[in-house]
Amino acid sequence: MKMKRVLSMLLALILMASILVGCGKQEEPAIVDDSQTAVDTPVVEQPADEQEEKLDPELVLLEHTIAYFDNIPSNSNMIKPADALDLIENNPDALFVVDMRGQEDYEKGHLPGAVNIPLGQMGKNLDRLPSNKQIILCCYSGQTTGLAVSALKLLGFNAISFQGGMNFGWKPLELSEDTLETEVNPLPEPKTPNLTEEEQILWDAVVAFFDEGKGNIEGAEKAHETIEANPGAVYILDIRGNEDFEKGHIEGSENIPFKELGKNIDKLPKNRPIYVTCYSGQTAAQTQSLLRINGYNAFSIGRGMAGWNGAELPVATN
Repeated sequence: MKMKRVLSMLLALILMASILVGCGKQEEPAIVDDSQTAVDTPVVEQPADEQEEKLDPELVLLEHTIAYFDNIPSNSNMIKPADALDLIENNPDALFVVDMRGQEDYEKGHLPGAVNIPLGQMGKNLDRLPSNKQIILCCYSGQTTGLAVSALKLLGFNAISFQGGMNFGWKPLELSEDTLETEVNPLPEPKTPNLTEEEQILWDAVVAFFDEGKGNIEGAEKAHETIEANPGAVYILDIRGNEDFEKGHIEGSENIPFKELGKNIDKLPKNRPIYVTCYSGQTAAQTQSLLRINGYNAFSIGRGMAGWNGAELPVATN
C-alpha cells in the first residue's frame, strides 16, 4: 500500500516537471526582412550653391579697351570717302549709314540711305543698329564719328568712320549736290539685345557715354589757352608716330602711338585732364571716348595737329 502511494507521488512529480520544462522553452526568434525595414537616415544638408562671382566692371572695360588698341586694323577704323560711296552705290543692302550731324544739316543733304542719329541720341538708339551689317558713320569732320566708332566696336558692332566727314572727306571729291539725298530715312524698329553679364557691363558704359551728350572736343586755340594757363595741370597725349612727333609737337606732350596705347594705358593719369592729339583729330577721338568710358577725364583737340598748326600755335621739337 505504501509502495503504491510512493509510486503515485513520483509519477505526479515527473508529470509536473515535464509541464514546467515545456512551458519554459523559448521560441525561436522571428526572422526580420531588413530590406523592408525603414531606417531613419540623417539628412545631410548640401551647402547652398555659391553665387557666381560677379564681374568687376572696371576690369571688363579695361580688358576690352586694351584689346581694341591691340587690334587696330591698318585703316585705323576709317574708310576713304570714295570707297564708302562706291559701297553705297553698289551694295547698299549690306550697309547701314548713320549721319551724326544735326538734323538741319542732315535734311539739307546726306549720303544715300543714311539715317540721322546725333551723338547725344546714339545711346537711346543702340538697339536699332544692325549687328549683321557694315555700319558707316558720317559727321562734319570725322572727329565725332571717331568718338562713336570706338564705342560701338566695343559692343561688337561692325562700325567704321567716313574719313574726314562731309567737310573734309566728301567736299574734296567735288561731286554734285544731286549725289546727296534730302529724304528723311526712318530708323529701324528697336530689337531688345540678349546680353551676357559681360556684354551688359559694356552696353551700360557705352550708353552712359553717349547720354552725356558732349563731344568734349576742344578747339586748338582754347586748348592752347588752357595748357598755357597751367601746363602742369594738364597731361598732353600725342598718339602720332614717333617720327612725326619729333618733327613738331605741343610743348610738354608725351608720345604714345595709337596702336601702342593698349600696353601703355596704365601710364595715363586719372587725376588730371588728358588732352589727346593726333593728325586730324579722328584717332584722337577714338582714344578719347574709350578713355572716358574707363573713367579718364579725356578731351581731344579739334582737328588734331592739323588744327593746331592751322592756328599757327607753337610747337616743340626737343
